[in-house]
Amino acid sequence: MKKIYLAGGLLLLALTCSLYAQTAGDGVVAVVDEQPVLQSELDKQVSLLKLQLNQTQNIIPEDSLKKLALERLIEVRLLMLQAKKESLEVTDAEVEEALNKSIGEMRSQFPSEEAFNAQLKAEGTNIDKLKAKHRPDAKNQLLMQKVIDKNIRARVAPPTEKEVLDFYASHKDSIPPEPEKAEVSWIVVVPKPGTAAKTAAIKKYNEVMAKLNAKGNFAALAKKYSQDQGSAVNGGDLGWFGRNQMVPEFEKAAFEGKVGQVVETDTRYGRHIIKVLEKKGDQVHAAHILISPVPTEADLAKARKLAAGLYRRVTTGKEDFGRVAKTYSDDPMSKENSGLLGLIPVEAFPDAIKTELASMQEGDISEAVETEQGLTILKLNKRVAAKEPTYENIKNDLVEYLKNKKMQESLEAYLKNLKTKYVIERK
Repeated sequence: MKKIYLAGGLLLLALTCSLYAQTAGDGVVAVVDEQPVLQSELDKQVSLLKLQLNQTQNIIPEDSLKKLALERLIEVRLLMLQAKKESLEVTDAEVEEALNKSIGEMRSQFPSEEAFNAQLKAEGTNIDKLKAKHRPDAKNQLLMQKVIDKNIRARVAPPTEKEVLDFYASHKDSIPPEPEKAEVSWIVVVPKPGTAAKTAAIKKYNEVMAKLNAKGNFAALAKKYSQDQGSAVNGGDLGWFGRNQMVPEFEKAAFEGKVGQVVETDTRYGRHIIKVLEKKGDQVHAAHILISPVPTEADLAKARKLAAGLYRRVTTGKEDFGRVAKTYSDDPMSKENSGLLGLIPVEAFPDAIKTELASMQEGDISEAVETEQGLTILKLNKRVAAKEPTYENIKNDLVEYLKNKKMQESLEAYLKNLKTKYVIERK
């Protein structure tokens, strides 16, 4: 499910900017020219880094993540102090424009205005509340961007033709070809659990709860019973998370539960049995066991029959594919766009769909393909062949890459210099 996040406007740094919002009992982890960096901010930044780095398997040690997160927060303070020193200002109109742009970018990721508004409603917010919540961050990011524009961007020259050619010559053997892409529309039929499947899920839930009530080990039960495969292997452990990172019902239960308590809630994914492991500021560390009905063979047969009927309607029946997708598809994102997915690298599709696409011509419609997500009827609208990475094909990408590389190197040097001009105390 999509959550509503506003993207930051700072080009080269993924930094948090919610400055100085101290909570009760909040510790100080660093001081930058008398400005504190708080423990709660560090916890948030660590969580953000884990999301950005897809840090789900603890590949990077926690201590290393904390050091990286702390340096980013120190750099935020330095840029804000420099903005004040240089008397840089941001107008209300600039902030409003930045907020509107970020909201527009998020809205574009939803298939329709209705879907976007429905998600806002599900999260108990609206456009005005969203703007009010993110206005301080937007202002801070604009101030930092002005520091970067004034002190770095204006001084960084674009790469020369020779630099681009030299880079291409030295890296061309390692530059992958542009992958084959396909513009696809689809109709997805997800098997719906029937009475027998729901009864089996209730039985499993009762079994798990009985074992928990008998002092059974939560992690062991999660490994055995949880249907969230991503966390089950870790004993249901979800790690630390903050507000707006989980679906609303799950978030509410986890944040309202007490440390050590087991709480329950239902979401679109099923019944969650949640154990609250730790709390720190506005962060929660929790584990869960997910129980959801698994469609039976009878449920699968019913879905196959529906998919076969829809296939006949869009082939021999000559019905409009987009209209049928909009009415019957179980993919909420694409159905609002008449089943259209857009141009996607073929390698991004599940293996069964890749195999089917390999034998299709433009305009073809496939019979239902079975994947873990359900049964999918495909329509191949367009195929774009893979392209070799010739200089002319990728020149613009190389120019952009080298320009950003120069900016990054200049920014790192600038921040390193700033750290010598302000008093920084790391606790």
